[in-house]
Amino acid sequence: MAIKIDIELPELISRNYENLAEIKRAMVENIVIREYQKGNISIRESAKILGLTYEEFMTFLGERGISFINASVEEQQEDYDRLKSYFEAQEQSFCH
Repeated sequence: MAIKIDIELPELISRNYENLAEIKRAMVENIVIREYQKGNISIRESAKILGLTYEEFMTFLGERGISFINASVEEQQEDYDRLKSYFEAQEQSFCH
């Protein structure tokens, strides 16, 4: 269910947009990015909300300098270590 909101933007901000549609798009994009970064919605859900394909959303994030990886450095290191151990074990079993 969509909700409708009424907000007041200072002219300092609103003058940077040509029309209300641009303002709405910018607001929705920013909310989608925030919810994606918080882990509340997936890449596919984010793309769908914005009317983009999966690939277009990935590009959209990249153009804004936003990582599509929602994991801490520690979590990424743990994943790397797990994969490394797995592949080392596979290699050892293959060689024997």
